[in-house]
Amino acid sequence: MPPEVSVPSLFQLGYYWEAKIFLTSVKLDLYTPLANGSKSAEQLASEIKVDTDALSRLMDALVSIGLLKKEEDAYANIPQLAEFLVKTSRFYMGELMLLQDAEWDHWGKLEEIVKTGRPAVKDNIFISRPEMGATVSRVLHRMANRVAPALAEKIDLSSYETFIDVGGGGGAFSIAFSKRYPHLKATLFDLPQTLKIALENIEQEGLSDQIHLSEGNFNQGSLPDTYDVVFASDILHYQTDAENAALLQRLYEATNSGGVVIIKDMFIGDDDAEPGWNAVFSIHMMVYSEKGRCFKGKKIREWLTKAGFDNIVEIEKNTILAATKGI
Repeated sequence: MPPEVSVPSLFQLGYYWEAKIFLTSVKLDLYTPLANGSKSAEQLASEIKVDTDALSRLMDALVSIGLLKKEEDAYANIPQLAEFLVKTSRFYMGELMLLQDAEWDHWGKLEEIVKTGRPAVKDNIFISRPEMGATVSRVLHRMANRVAPALAEKIDLSSYETFIDVGGGGGAFSIAFSKRYPHLKATLFDLPQTLKIALENIEQEGLSDQIHLSEGNFNQGSLPDTYDVVFASDILHYQTDAENAALLQRLYEATNSGGVVIIKDMFIGDDDAEPGWNAVFSIHMMVYSEKGRCFKGKKIREWLTKAGFDNIVEIEKNTILAATKGI
């Protein structure tokens, strides 16, 4: 169900206050110094070299929002949030928040984008700003590490022998499926700059012999071979309708008879009355990329069917679809 909206919540939606307070706290990295225990505003201000009174007011606001807790004069992290906001955590997500801060001016152009239908940026961050794109790739890899093992447990690949991770990024899913199914011969296919990141992660996991890296562009030409399992994660929302239809046709051609394609992405709900949060993410893509958007699940099903796949199954609502290629 859509969230209930009240007059006070309308005011809250209309203000940028909480978003900028949070982004500023990440930019100042207030959470890492609190990783080992609570501190007063005076202690923390001295440590990070900011004004004590201004910092105290900022941290009180963070307590009000629910991002910190306070006992007497000392501020402390909230453990379940610190996992993502402390730089030394293996699941640190601060770089993505810093990216949002860098996108502040782009969001200010939303009205113009809606009026004209013209994007405010060229390409996307992975192409136009490769250094920042590499940082984002590392964060996305850490995020994927949280969900990939569970997905590998949920999807039974025991009867398949070959696997390709198309646009596999940092390799989280290739690694998870390879660990779960040691018999799989896996290939990770992506752009050369991304493969450098994947190589580090794969070597760290000791899976260099099981996961082969293949360089290329999934929108150009065919994939390097055919496979029993073709996996594609979070690609569709960066591309146009036509590009995605063509991509799924390539994936079909790369799937062995009797094989399976698995599509993971952020789908807008098919129920027009309840499109889900991914409809908001689609606006982010409109602001942050030249052609990105989220598509309805039924649109992805159309592409899969047109490509030749059948037996389309939703594995996770508005997130993962699987389909087979007939024998």
